Amino acid sequence: MLELIHFIELKIFFFINNTLSNVIFDKIFIFFHDGFKNQIFIFFTILVLLALLFFDKKNRLYFLLCIPIGILLTDQIGRQIKNLELRDRPYMTISEEHIKLLVKAKKNLAGDYVETSSSKKSFPSNHSANIFFLCYIFSIKYKRYNKYILFIAFLVAISRIYVGVHYPLDVIFGSILGVFIGFLLNKVLSKIKFN
Repeated sequence: MLELIHFIELKIFFFINNTLSNVIFDKIFIFFHDGFKNQIFIFFTILVLLALLFFDKKNRLYFLLCIPIGILLTDQIGRQIKNLELRDRPYMTISEEHIKLLVKAKKNLAGDYVETSSSKKSFPSNHSANIFFLCYIFSIKYKRYNKYILFIAFLVAISRIYVGVHYPLDVIFGSILGVFIGFLLNKVLSKIKFN
């Protein structure tokens, strides 16, 4: 059964990482992979968050509490699971001619990828966990924008596979983890009166 799951997962990985590969998607998914390094992305994100805090007085305190606590929980739980080193990243197990790796990974003099503290920690995807946590929280408060919020979360999650740093199950589990933490945190915070 595990072999069948791994076989299907590899097929999905190769479809996203190889078959869908093109110049336009390369730029889009590298942007979502490295968004936190992009000054325009950071500026736009901060601007949106400040606008939410300024204009949405009803949810201001909720977001000020929920977002930092949720990101911290999601990141730390994801990190603890990663530290179990349950699986190597795809570029460590798939031969170089079969994977399109769009990010830098350390190599030795022979040109082989080197084991690093990150290379053995593919499961789960913390990017996916964090973005789906945010997706869940924002979709509760801004239901009419759900499809746009979900679309952005989906792009970030798919970017992890497309650039070659995660398998599909890493992303799926990370997404579930993010939604679960969002659900629990919202349950706790919804008992508090913010007005």
